[in-house]
Amino acid sequence: MARSDQKFKTSFNTWLDSVAVGNCPETISGLARLLGVSRTLARSILQRAREIGLISEDSFPITFLRSTRKSDYFPNSDIRSLEEQLETDFMMWLRTMQPPPGSRLREAVLARQFGVSNTTVREFLIGLSRFGFIRKEPQRSWILEGFTEKYALELHEVRQMFETRAIRAVFTIPKEDPFWGKMLRIRQEHIQLRREIETRFIEFSELDSRFHRMLNAATGNRFMDGFQDSISLIFHFHYRWSNKNQVERIVLAIQEHLEIIDAILERDQDAAVKALERHLATANQTFLASINRD
Repeated sequence: MARSDQKFKTSFNTWLDSVAVGNCPETISGLARLLGVSRTLARSILQRAREIGLISEDSFPITFLRSTRKSDYFPNSDIRSLEEQLETDFMMWLRTMQPPPGSRLREAVLARQFGVSNTTVREFLIGLSRFGFIRKEPQRSWILEGFTEKYALELHEVRQMFETRAIRAVFTIPKEDPFWGKMLRIRQEHIQLRREIETRFIEFSELDSRFHRMLNAATGNRFMDGFQDSISLIFHFHYRWSNKNQVERIVLAIQEHLEIIDAILERDQDAAVKALERHLATANQTFLASINRD
């Protein structure tokens, strides 16, 4: 997807999230500032809104013909960056193939698998290697590593520190920010996935990563965002839940996410922090159990 097309789709979704919380600028310049785009792109957003029957005219003042709905949004697969898409594809591959620690991966094979260049795959794997998830070998190959209980405890400690800070930062976000509309939307995604969990359970890893990335993004710290990418892959690689209880574990994780989300939406910071701590403790217990199985 062309960068300009991705920017348009991302901005359009952000505008819908803004509308969902009642924030609709009264001028084209105001809309452009809200979204951080040019006025030309802002006009294109209004034009699409008119084409899908959301507004009457693509000019100000805006008259809405109906409420926003799920089908108005571009799907997440349309707005991911190349790096985010590769992370998602790699995570889904891990969940499907479940390669054991010690497995050898080759850059060229992964590049063909995910439809990207060898260089893109190499840069992605180099990023993961910083956390000990994968080790570089000669001939452009890599080895998936196993982890110790000490590693898991250290990872949990850092994750708790980062995400607790992130969730406190959420409560400084202005009420008219598109973040709150996005939070409402991701809540509905959790509810829908829970309803269809028997057939869609494999999709949880992507939703989980997106949810935690959304929280970390509240800090505006690029290093925390990069940390979350690796954390998601490490945790979901090592979950490898048995068929006997994987659905139950995912349902529990969804419920814990919803408890965090509801506390955030109710502007209850103490409850949100406690819900996050419970969720991270559960995730760490599962991580430790998977390591002990290895």
